[in-house]
Amino acid sequence: MQNALLSLLFTIVDRGKGEAVTELLALDGARHHTVALGHGTAHKGILSVLGLRDTAKDVVITFLPSRIARNAMRRLSYALDLDRPGKGIAFVVPLGSIAGGATLQYLLDNEDKTAIEEEHTPMEQNQHELVIAVINKGFSETVMEAARPAGAGGGTIIHARGAAPQEASHFFGITIQPEKELMLIVVDKEHKIPVMQAVSKAAGLQTEGHGIVFSLPVTSLMGIARKGETEAAIQ
Repeated sequence: MQNALLSLLFTIVDRGKGEAVTELLALDGARHHTVALGHGTAHKGILSVLGLRDTAKDVVITFLPSRIARNAMRRLSYALDLDRPGKGIAFVVPLGSIAGGATLQYLLDNEDKTAIEEEHTPMEQNQHELVIAVINKGFSETVMEAARPAGAGGGTIIHARGAAPQEASHFFGITIQPEKELMLIVVDKEHKIPVMQAVSKAAGLQTEGHGIVFSLPVTSLMGIARKGETEAAIQ
């Protein structure tokens, strides 16, 4: 298996620092960013220990050529001090495919596709997974209460809106609410299945949370505390 040509770099930092992230990534040729507003899920006690007052976050999602994504993440880590608890988190998710050759070339900054493919090496085995839960608004706390005992340290909430067609507005006898929350939870690979099962049981399709839970591989990661440290502080 070879690396994907493109990756998504997720950067989660304190509210107001999203612009600094995009400016730093522009130095690596990043051309397209999506910035969303989110909230962390760290307990108030942890925030107090770290001297933090708020969990408001900027979530920056950036398309980058896979071969430079890790270097871009290192630049962010150095500039934003991501190695310190509470400063933020950055991780890379490979893209399986993208529609349109012109789009691909644009996002690759018009680099030679053949040359990039020749540089690829076998994909490293990922040690972490990004668990994503799309749930009805108001169920994020339920998700985290279920996820933490299963191995999750913390998560980030992005407020969103569903767009289901009218005929799909009811499912399993439950009304699908248009207001949604997107939960992003980075976990060790060994905890992926237990966390997904716990979240699905607590807020899955057959509950009032009406959640859909899935995961994506994380190939590079910075900002997550090591085992034994304050894990929840980074999200």
